[in-house]
Amino acid sequence: MTPVIIGLVALAAISLGLRTTSVWASPAVPPLARLAMSMVVGALLTGALLQLCESYGVFELGLGLLLSLSPVGVFDLLKWWFRWRSRRQPG
Repeated sequence: MTPVIIGLVALAAISLGLRTTSVWASPAVPPLARLAMSMVVGALLTGALLQLCESYGVFELGLGLLLSLSPVGVFDLLKWWFRWRSRRQPG
C-alpha cells in the first residue's frame, strides 16, 4: 500500500476508535489517554475488518469502505483537539 492509502486507513481507524471509546470511556478519562486508547481500539477494529474482508475475498471492498470513512477521521481528530484544548485553558 502506498503511504497515502496507509494514512487514510489510519484516519479511518482513529475515527472508529474515537467513536467507540466515546461510548465506553467516561468524561473523567484524560484526553490524551482517550486518544491513545482510541488508536489501539481503532487499529484492532480496522485490522479485524480487513482480515474478515480478506477471508471472504473482498479485500478491496473493505479497503474502499475504510477509505470512504477517512474524511470523518479528520473531523473526529479536530473535534478531539478542540475539546482537549478547551479543557487545558481555564475558564
